[in-house]
Amino acid sequence: MERNADVVIEPVHDGPGYRACERLQKEVWGFADAAVIPDHLLHMVVGAGGLLLGAFDGIGPGREMVGFTLSVVGLTEDRRLRHHSLMAAVRPGWQDQGVGYRLKCAQREHVLAQEIDLITWTFDPLESRNAHFNLNKLGGVATRYLPNYFGELRDVRNQGLATDRFLCQWHLTSPRVRTHLARETRPDLALGEVETINRTQRLPSGVRAPLGFRPDLTAPNLLFEIPSDLQALRNADLDLARQWRLEARRALTSYLDEGYLVTALFREGDRSFLVLERRPLPKVLEGP
Repeated sequence: MERNADVVIEPVHDGPGYRACERLQKEVWGFADAAVIPDHLLHMVVGAGGLLLGAFDGIGPGREMVGFTLSVVGLTEDRRLRHHSLMAAVRPGWQDQGVGYRLKCAQREHVLAQEIDLITWTFDPLESRNAHFNLNKLGGVATRYLPNYFGELRDVRNQGLATDRFLCQWHLTSPRVRTHLARETRPDLALGEVETINRTQRLPSGVRAPLGFRPDLTAPNLLFEIPSDLQALRNADLDLARQWRLEARRALTSYLDEGYLVTALFREGDRSFLVLERRPLPKVLEGP
């Protein structure tokens, strides 16, 4: 059922909205109370210039929050103003309806109104759905690999697995972002046309296992295979998910340190690949 048209997105700056955000954190991620950002801290973030946007199922009394984004104002390493997005979530049952996309587009407009043109956030390098959304749909660029960035998280999606993350940069006024927001952009590739950094094999269970990687490739474009569904893999075989984590950490850290950027997700059949480009960030931002 198409529910996107019924969604209202607006800033949240009151107690009922903050508490709705608390509840949604628990529902989406399975957070224990100790892991939830509570209402008084949300109030402080908003009061200090941060942004909490809620997606609601309509207007008027009785409406419910079905998604949110939360970001804070900060500085980059070179002292440039940015918003750093701490959380973005959509309630189960409302996912894959365009709600998350509308939230990010609204976040972009609010941040631009503050005369800030950069939003950053982190995402798991092995989560193919997140890579597709952040890179292909929004036009973000993954610029750094951050090993075990959060330490041990206490939510159900991250238990037992090191919290490695990409740092994603979203340059709001760049030609790349404008092009991606105008139309979702997928890489025009085929397996065999671009060298793949790592080797994998399909197991009898149907999932793929890592078999090592080549550390010395220098082509302008490369592929790195990741699991097609990290959460299903983690639930079925946590040890195998940990193998993927360690191999991705070694390989992707090496290539990003050599000047590669992660710019897209490529899919062929049931397989997923990160696309790495060896170009300076300003060139990548020129588009598409």
